[in-house]
Amino acid sequence: MKVINLPTNEETYNCNPYLILGSWNKLEDINALIDAGADNYLVKEIEKQSTGVGKKPVDKVIITHNHFDHTGAVQMLKEKYGAEILAFIKFPGVDRVLKEGESFLLGDKRFEVIHTPGHSSDSICLYCADEGVLFSGDMTIRVYAQDGSYSDEYIKSIEKLSKLKINVIYPGHGEPITENPELIISNTLKILNKKI
Repeated sequence: MKVINLPTNEETYNCNPYLILGSWNKLEDINALIDAGADNYLVKEIEKQSTGVGKKPVDKVIITHNHFDHTGAVQMLKEKYGAEILAFIKFPGVDRVLKEGESFLLGDKRFEVIHTPGHSSDSICLYCADEGVLFSGDMTIRVYAQDGSYSDEYIKSIEKLSKLKINVIYPGHGEPITENPELIISNTLKILNKKI
């Protein structure tokens, strides 16, 4: 599996859109985009990538939650590539609503849908058990202090993630978390549990 964090328009508030490809760009691999960014800027960045001969550059777009900085290019991706749009709730442009625990191929690896409300009611993470890869959307992974208000939904979402074997987290904003992601989640859960 290849993960490419596509550059975004610096003049617009944006998420990290990730292009997922198979390691060898085989015909059976599913070229997928996790989140669509805030605008159509990322389409020209997709065009710069080697996505495989005879393949659509983007087969599927998985939206981690319905906020503008993650959904802006949905319509353009449908028009340009005929991409299937998947999300946890129905909103304009969504072709299929995802369910908790559902799994499907992205690139050349299987990913599971984990419903993680907290940031928003429709937030999801995508988890590849084979490689210990988590795409976390805008789920807050690091909590440093007990001050602040955290919903029961959010605490339950962190509990779900704490049970996973994770080697790297690709967040919706910021740099990938490659050092001790499991420890970070565990520490966050400890802090949240002290608040209860």
